[in-house]
Amino acid sequence: MITRTNPPVDYLGADVFDGLAFRQSVRAGDTVYYSGVAPLKGTLADLQLVGAGDMAAQFEYVLGVIDGCLKADGLDRTKIVTWTFYTTDIKTFIEVMPGILAPWVGEHRPSSTTVEVRAFVHPDQLLEVTAIAVDA
Repeated sequence: MITRTNPPVDYLGADVFDGLAFRQSVRAGDTVYYSGVAPLKGTLADLQLVGAGDMAAQFEYVLGVIDGCLKADGLDRTKIVTWTFYTTDIKTFIEVMPGILAPWVGEHRPSSTTVEVRAFVHPDQLLEVTAIAVDA
């Protein structure tokens, strides 16, 4: 069975998910796929960037949203098996990543990919993270 949801985690408005035709969380069996989590909140009419110009603030916000999504799905950080980090500034991301990510993820370290991209939906967005978790 496949279920598609937008966990209530104080993130994006329902109109964003509907207008852009996606769901934040898709469960297929024991595997849960999380759409790219961006440092954004609000609705299509009032989309707000969190942490303008601050890679660490954007990263911490995104991890908080991922945490909320995991909890809404009855999971926790230990269930993340892989994730991909997308950033417009890989040098700065790599500088802030260790101090934020290692303590957040602890000993249950997933596989990981980091990719530098040219741009995101919001022109001042510095990163976005996708994740896959397994409920096993």
